[in-house]
Amino acid sequence: MAGTTGLTTRLCDWVCSTGYSDIPAEVRKEAVTIIYDTIGGMIASSTLSSCQPVVEIVKAMGGNKDCSVVGHPVKTTVTYAALANGTIGHGDEVDSTGQHRTGHFAAVTVPAAITMGQYVKASGKELIRALALGSEVAARIRSVQSEFASDARARQFSGNSANTLGAAVVAGILLGLDATRMEHAVGLAAHQASGLGAQFHDPTHESKSLGFGITTQAGVLAALLAQRGFHGTPEILTVENGFFDAFTGYADYASLGNRVLDDLGNTYLIRQIAYKRFPVGRPDQAPLYAFLQLLKSHKLTADDIEQVEVNMSRHDFWVADTLKHPSVHLPTILSLAAVFGDVCFQHIHQAQYYQDPRVETFKDRIKLLPDRDTDIQRKRFEAEIRVYTRNGEVLNQQLCAPLMNEEEIQHKFRSLVGLRVNQEKMLDLESKLKGVEAVDNVASLISELELSP
Repeated sequence: MAGTTGLTTRLCDWVCSTGYSDIPAEVRKEAVTIIYDTIGGMIASSTLSSCQPVVEIVKAMGGNKDCSVVGHPVKTTVTYAALANGTIGHGDEVDSTGQHRTGHFAAVTVPAAITMGQYVKASGKELIRALALGSEVAARIRSVQSEFASDARARQFSGNSANTLGAAVVAGILLGLDATRMEHAVGLAAHQASGLGAQFHDPTHESKSLGFGITTQAGVLAALLAQRGFHGTPEILTVENGFFDAFTGYADYASLGNRVLDDLGNTYLIRQIAYKRFPVGRPDQAPLYAFLQLLKSHKLTADDIEQVEVNMSRHDFWVADTLKHPSVHLPTILSLAAVFGDVCFQHIHQAQYYQDPRVETFKDRIKLLPDRDTDIQRKRFEAEIRVYTRNGEVLNQQLCAPLMNEEEIQHKFRSLVGLRVNQEKMLDLESKLKGVEAVDNVASLISELELSP
């Protein structure tokens, strides 16, 4: 079935014709928060083992020193910086996700924006325009992909493929591509889209992090090629053997472009973002929040607890049980909470915490229960948890974890950036990132994200 409806063309026309002032003020404000929150996580994550080898390789490769690598005293070429910054963007699980299956778009679109923004010496307004529109493209494509992908395709591929297209849009806007060349960039990005569900079987998180780096680099490269007249496949979203055909397995794949365009320019899915309260995966956020509420309200310690049961959707169970890294493996996360009373960045990444014998012992008391009834529809941040105490009590907690407010997002930024810099530097970066729209040239601001070990 050939897709000849012009849906990809219409999407690119919208992107290229939408100026900064056309984007609603509340969406531009969200884009500023997205860049602020994501960079805070990048600074903290940049020296993790999931990022450090990539940084060492791009440093060794040399080349023009055009673009900064966040968290390191390194400048490299635009494509190598995109690779490193994208990897750092999801070096840990602190980056935001979507309330409604829009995925980890910010971990790709922010690195693409700051890398290309520095390369072309964009203004703050140009940066925010590119970030908002590229993120919206990624969020919309991922949302449709999530809804219509068969179970087999959803397990087979990671959710990162849509982000490749979003990164190309971000970079293409900053390069000043017209709609025709933007469609070529999107087509070229789709040909590079990748990521296997097998990433969840890597206990180090390194494959998962690298996937975000490759995705960011692919989008930036696609835009650079399109700028030079390189052609991509037209109508890549809906053509036979194109994006939706390959990544969803949906029989009427050519119709899915209409879903991407639904209420385009009026409803912005990027506003349905969920900033993460804890440095753990999305399926772990609500169970951890609910468990900590029980611990605090009943003044429980690990020694008081006989067993913990968590009811989960089948998908969330598979993710939280399969990936054994402490940032995703829910039994490890709840055990850290029981032993230390909270879960912060250090608990997840320092072996003295997650390898503590008390944590290892407590894991045996955690029982994850996937829903047997496939008709059960759980909300994205819903938790259902039971704690059996050693004095015979059964404590139940069922809730939807609340979204973070501005004060909590600020506290998160300060806590994460404070791991790498002093308070004066942290507050200075906070002020500059929040005021990025007023900057005439973001290159010097991005350079300030280079940090010594």
